[in-house]
Amino acid sequence: MNNRQAYLQALAKVEKAARGNHFQRLAFAPARYLWGMLHSKLLYPISGSSRRQQAPLFFGGSMEVLLPAGLDIYLLGAKSHDSEIRLARFMIQHLGKEMGMLDVGAHFGFFSRLGAALVEEGGSVLAVEAAGSTYEVLQRNVTGQSSIEAIRAAASDEEGTATFYEFPALYSEYNTLEKGQFEDAEWRKSIHPRAVQVPAYRMDTLIGQQGLLVHFIKIDVEGAEAQVAAGLSNWFSSPSARWLAMEFLAAERHNEGHLQAAGYLAEYGWRPFSIQEDGSLVACPDIEAYLERRGLDSDNIVFQPEVRPD
Repeated sequence: MNNRQAYLQALAKVEKAARGNHFQRLAFAPARYLWGMLHSKLLYPISGSSRRQQAPLFFGGSMEVLLPAGLDIYLLGAKSHDSEIRLARFMIQHLGKEMGMLDVGAHFGFFSRLGAALVEEGGSVLAVEAAGSTYEVLQRNVTGQSSIEAIRAAASDEEGTATFYEFPALYSEYNTLEKGQFEDAEWRKSIHPRAVQVPAYRMDTLIGQQGLLVHFIKIDVEGAEAQVAAGLSNWFSSPSARWLAMEFLAAERHNEGHLQAAGYLAEYGWRPFSIQEDGSLVACPDIEAYLERRGLDSDNIVFQPEVRPD
């Protein structure tokens, strides 16, 4: 059995536990489940303090997470939302040795670490994260990983300095350049972000500075998708460009930035595809209709050029 087959089998076990009930998740990792639930349900609400924990990964090794934000990785060794499991399966089936990956909005680095395991030592992963406390965790998670480089920056359509909004630890996955992205969310009514200044780069610039050959880009930037896409115009036309995966929100969740990004990609001849349960791609010409039909408020959509490179 090769590594990819082993990864797919391990991911299938994660998926079963993620879709199961509390008893099934308890059986998957008893000690971690009990401690994770104790912290998230009792200790964190009382203290408001995050806790650093090491989480074993389904593809080998471990990474640091902050509880409760990284609870799913801690309990299961993977991001556990259905869309994230399908994205992981897509990556396992498509990323190969010596390829390059750009992870925009890397958070703690789960997908960066998975990408590094797939491209191996001859490949490269550039992990970009703007939030300060999250970036500190990301840095620790890439230490000793020779194929990963982490940079603290905001991905934008122009160079300079950007105002970035950071939420408390529990909501750190919603950190964003777009302050109004979550104004209608129930949790947002009592949570106020902290505004910080961070370096901003076009991703074309970072790719050039690092001398990277990038085949796959993952974008998860909570409302700033259009700015990121506008900063990738050179890459869209490069011979190495094969896939771009972007979290896409349904209309009721303020997806204006996602629609703009999709329109920008279309101008360069890139087309959207949904990720199937087995990791394969199916054409998805109307993303909003697809989300509505499936009853989804978000999903990871993969874009690839109409004429793919050899």
